Amino acid sequence: MKKMNRRNFIKGSGMLTLAGMGGLQLGFAKGMNKGGTGKDLLVYVFLNGGMDGLHMVPPRSGADYSHYANLRPSLYIPSNTSLPLNGTSAFGMHPQASGLAQLFNNDKMAIVHATGLIESNRSHFEATRYLELGVAGASGASSGWLTRYFQSSISTPSNAILPSLVPSYSNSDAVLGDAASLVLANPQDFALQAGHYSWEDEVQATLTEINSQVNSLERMSAYQTLNASSIIQSIDWDSYTPGNGASYPNSFIGEQLQTVAQLYKANVDLEVAYVPTGGWDTHNNQTSVFNGLAGDLSSALYAFYQDLTASHEGQFTVVVQSEFGRRAYQNSDNSTDHGYGNPMFIIGDEVVPGFHGQFPGLDASELFEGDDVDVTVDYRDVVSEIIMKRMGNRYLGHIFPGYSDYTELGVVNGPNLTPIYDDSFDVIFKAGFDD
Repeated sequence: MKKMNRRNFIKGSGMLTLAGMGGLQLGFAKGMNKGGTGKDLLVYVFLNGGMDGLHMVPPRSGADYSHYANLRPSLYIPSNTSLPLNGTSAFGMHPQASGLAQLFNNDKMAIVHATGLIESNRSHFEATRYLELGVAGASGASSGWLTRYFQSSISTPSNAILPSLVPSYSNSDAVLGDAASLVLANPQDFALQAGHYSWEDEVQATLTEINSQVNSLERMSAYQTLNASSIIQSIDWDSYTPGNGASYPNSFIGEQLQTVAQLYKANVDLEVAYVPTGGWDTHNNQTSVFNGLAGDLSSALYAFYQDLTASHEGQFTVVVQSEFGRRAYQNSDNSTDHGYGNPMFIIGDEVVPGFHGQFPGLDASELFEGDDVDVTVDYRDVVSEIIMKRMGNRYLGHIFPGYSDYTELGVVNGPNLTPIYDDSFDVIFKAGFDD
């Protein structure tokens, strides 16, 4: 079959039109495939502040344990206190992270050692921005990596109701430039607020009908927003019963992940949830602060896994990352300052469980600049494997500009796709059209 010429395609396509009751039909917008995608829900939990990986996954034996105890005499976690992990005596889990330890020991979690940016950056703002934009360093990128993921997805339905969610009070650069991403901490607030409250339903219905009849991009965007709002308002948020008897903690991260689970189960075409949660900048009072954070995070992730696997086994992948780790040694306040390398966690039914990557060691000669856990794994290798094997998107050069050396780690199961590094990716003609 001969490929369609680009010029003839544009000439024959005419104006974009609205069709059907499901939402927007943009024709060549996010994807040609109107059927099920057959891919995972990707939940990306970002720990703002620089989570101390050596405190969450502490050494438990050998030379690294001796170095760890010497570097942190008042802060280290004794080997008889950290939680044991199956298949290894070298590392354990923080005592308050029993849910994470259980996921690991049940073969539902992978830990990747010493990940991070390829160039160190100890600035919260800059490191977070680079990670969310999907660039290695200073860049003029005008969109986030998740925005470019959706641009290059050939399986995301073009009429998706709510493909992208940030359950937070503030936006993230990961979805910069994506008008379809909903940024909202409480979906119950996603309602029209115009005029008297008693008129809201009638006003929303009228505006939805008006915008559905006008062929313009602005009106189509308004129609999609109003349509999504109506669907979200129809969900019974107060009577939700998590699967498998899961119990979410009464914390913000617990609320965030429960919201993601509810929306995913409501069949609103949710494909990616970017979940930022903060408080991990432990320059002082680390022991008590970290205990609370680790307990909440662990309980929330365990509840989320139990909840979703009851009805969507093998259909979701959770990634947990922070912008950097902490110094290998404690500071004068028996806490830690900004560092470099850090573990990443991958949770789901299709993970390859256990430890991956290479831990660089804690001897003085092995520390980065004599201070930090070094980075031995480009974080993009981890994310790229999940994007390709679980999400079916191989346009890595478009998602991560300048990235061209993907190395498979074997952290998840899935088809081995060949990455495409061409960063001149054409959003409209990604399905295969001649110039």
